[in-house]
Amino acid sequence: MQPMKTKKIPLLPVLAGFMIILPILAIAGCTGQAPAPRLEGTGWTLTGYMANTAMTPPLPSTKITLDFGIDGRVGGTAGCNHYFATYTLKGTAITFGQAGSTLMYCVDPGVMDQESAYLALLGQATSITVDGDRLTLLDGKGSPILTFSKTIPPAPAPLVGTNWTLESFHTGDAVSSLISGTAITAVFGNDGSVTGSAGCNRYFAPYNLTGTSLSIGPVGSTKMYCGADGVMQQESTFLASLVKAKTFTISGNQLSLADANGTTLLSFAKEP
Repeated sequence: MQPMKTKKIPLLPVLAGFMIILPILAIAGCTGQAPAPRLEGTGWTLTGYMANTAMTPPLPSTKITLDFGIDGRVGGTAGCNHYFATYTLKGTAITFGQAGSTLMYCVDPGVMDQESAYLALLGQATSITVDGDRLTLLDGKGSPILTFSKTIPPAPAPLVGTNWTLESFHTGDAVSSLISGTAITAVFGNDGSVTGSAGCNRYFAPYNLTGTSLSIGPVGSTKMYCGADGVMQQESTFLASLVKAKTFTISGNQLSLADANGTTLLSFAKEP
């Protein structure tokens, strides 16, 4: 019986086949979605908003800003008033809570209409795109409704020596602005005391500061009575929140006081 003949197969073409496949697999493994951009601590200036089916630049005499804080809050100027809201970001999906604002009236033509349009569009945003220094907010149909350019955030204002003006109270998940016509302020002095207006009365209290840990109280105040609806209750709420504060954070010109659980109580802005 003759031995069976075997056919030799060159290895090079086979190896070459693997050499072709491996790069393809490597490329395929890199096609995942890019991570969502980090917005915390960034500031943006409006360059356009959707009005009458066209992207419209803001009025030349106004500046509208969007600043993302480090505690799930946004704020800025809407062209006349300062505004504030909460936000949630998951991937590129975004939602903004109901915006609150100060209650000034600007008489220049179109300013208040522009402000209303901007805040309404902010509430309609459902997703974002970021391309370098350009941020775009899109509605539920994927259409651009607000465009921004990145701004250089200001250096954090110091806690001590800065004149802070209260923008909002935080009670649970609710955020509320001040009663129209009232102003609440705080100045942390170098002498270890904090003073200011509680909306009706002047107040004063000692404070202790260690890093970002803070304790305030006991609080004293003058004894005037203001008869406008809600002013005295607002004052009591502010002073009670002040003594609950245990930590603070500063992002640019924004100050937040939080309780021992890290829940925000009071939000201030640096007084212009």
